[in-house]
Amino acid sequence: MDERQATILLIEDDHANRELLVELLAESTDYRVLQAADARTGFALFAEEKVDLVLLDVMLPDESGFNLCRRMKSVSRIFVPIILVTALHELSDKVKGLEAGADDFLTKPILREELLARSQSHLRTKRMMDRIDRYRSELSLFNQRLQEQVEIRTRQLQTALAELRTAKEEVERTRVEIVERLGIAAEYRDEWTGQHIRRMALYVWEISVACGLPPEQAELFRLVAPLHDIGKMGVRDHVLLKPEQLEEGEVDLIREHTRIGAQILADPRTELIEVAGEMARHHHERWDGQGYPDGLKGEEIPLSARICSVADVFDALTSSRVYRADAYQVLEARSEIMAGAGTRFDPRVTEAFARAFDKIQEIWEQSR
Repeated sequence: MDERQATILLIEDDHANRELLVELLAESTDYRVLQAADARTGFALFAEEKVDLVLLDVMLPDESGFNLCRRMKSVSRIFVPIILVTALHELSDKVKGLEAGADDFLTKPILREELLARSQSHLRTKRMMDRIDRYRSELSLFNQRLQEQVEIRTRQLQTALAELRTAKEEVERTRVEIVERLGIAAEYRDEWTGQHIRRMALYVWEISVACGLPPEQAELFRLVAPLHDIGKMGVRDHVLLKPEQLEEGEVDLIREHTRIGAQILADPRTELIEVAGEMARHHHERWDGQGYPDGLKGEEIPLSARICSVADVFDALTSSRVYRADAYQVLEARSEIMAGAGTRFDPRVTEAFARAFDKIQEIWEQSR
């Protein structure tokens, strides 16, 4: 309406009154006037044209102006002001008109100044309402497009997060596989070592859980357990694979695998390698301080190494070695571990070992 001439629909059955109103309105070049002499024609024009204001006579030959007003208000999806033009002066008639949805009244005989003033006032209101409707429409369209963009961006973000999770999982799988493959590298020199480290990792997990450690820490200990003997890669074959009892100097060479392992895992950049280095260096320390390589005592020994020590000795006792053909029976090995509580092993770790023994025995049986 801001960019076009305002359209006024005049519905008046009396020809003389209709001509008078048209003449008064014609004095303003801002208006385009549509005329109807009955309700049927008026309603049809209202439905077909973009009407900005309706001047509606109350007394029509085919339908009352009140009823026509109600019908026009009910079908219009936008605001269109309706002024009832009437010769009725009773308050009840005005109430009836307001109930029908009328926005204003003009009482016959009509004065030019009042007609133009009321028409202009309601047309200004109409322009304001049209702007509001247009802004609402534009805002609704903007919100719709914004919602579409949000949904697109959300889907893109979800896809990116899924790809990130997949990549992270792949990195984690790769990291675990590298650790495991480093751990079994010694298998090429010592067939026993490969099976040993697989069982060791499971034993360490069960003992860690029985110690009451959080699952994340127990899993960390399980992951690094395969690296506890990585230093054996630096021990000469004639010592590592010797079928007879080792001599004193050879024992010293075997013991060097703890230092070699610590050197391989030195200067860690991750917690995983840091814990692996602790386990590799200290899994032969003793609770009473008589172990090697550093003679640490009690809780000076990292917890990871204390748990590894119990798992390592149990698996060694229950496995055939190049220098010992007969393995201990499982229950005998269990008794050996428990007998070492407070001297060779951390008492708290041995108690956890006892609590987890059923699961440890199951692992041992499944690996045979």
